[in-house]
Amino acid sequence: MRIQLIMLLLLTCFFTASAYAQEEEKFLFPPVPDLSELVMTGEAQVEAVIDPLRVQLLDGRIVQLASIDIPDLTPYDTGDLGMAALEVMREQLVKKTVKIYQSKDTKNARANRMGYHLAHLVEKNGGFWTQGALIANGLARVRPSKHNAEMTPAMLTLESEAREGKRGLWADAKYAILTSETAASGLYNWAIVEGTINASAVANNTVYLNFGPDWKTDFTIGIKPDVRRKLANMGIDPLSFANKPVRVRGWMESYNGPYIELMDPVWIEPLPAQTEAASLDNN
Repeated sequence: MRIQLIMLLLLTCFFTASAYAQEEEKFLFPPVPDLSELVMTGEAQVEAVIDPLRVQLLDGRIVQLASIDIPDLTPYDTGDLGMAALEVMREQLVKKTVKIYQSKDTKNARANRMGYHLAHLVEKNGGFWTQGALIANGLARVRPSKHNAEMTPAMLTLESEAREGKRGLWADAKYAILTSETAASGLYNWAIVEGTINASAVANNTVYLNFGPDWKTDFTIGIKPDVRRKLANMGIDPLSFANKPVRVRGWMESYNGPYIELMDPVWIEPLPAQTEAASLDNN
């Protein structure tokens, strides 16, 4: 009887440990990519995590994570996603030394109007890339600003994998990618939209990509001359986008229907026709 009890205890411990290991394996730690688009501006110890997007360093500086967004985070409510991100950041960063990677643009991209330093953070010893980990586990979305677009391709890859795996926010229907037909439901919010461009036109030096036959009511993307020049430097003519499926992200305004002004070329991704169709079917 005693032997049977011992065996039962051993089996219980084994299965408990296995379940715990499986639970631990659920959180993904993507490898640190090539960060040569950025420059390492220093190392510092993290004293505290202020909120899911900001940390305070031992020297008092506040660093805000560049190029990501947590959709349910507001000044008054951290939300479930924010709480999950907060716990991860506290566990991985507090009292640890991080490498600080910032844009090479010293004039516009290293600080915001609040004086917070904008950066990617990588834990020095374990290689925890904060932005990558939050995105890979569906705790954040990619949201590059006009002046902080570095590392977007690597982050978009992780976001796509998280979305396909329905991790974190991507398991919630309210964060699903919008279609050009449902874009109006995302008004006055940051949104991601997929659809096939119906036609393109130029008016007052702005390129308009229309997703339906009625430009006064259908979803539209606006591309100002500065972004058009960036696209041209990449060998891309936005007027050639007609009849092609794309994914676009940005702030959804109301301007002759739902409207996103493209702030940077990384905000728009060409899609294979079958990818768009599959995405729309899933949503």
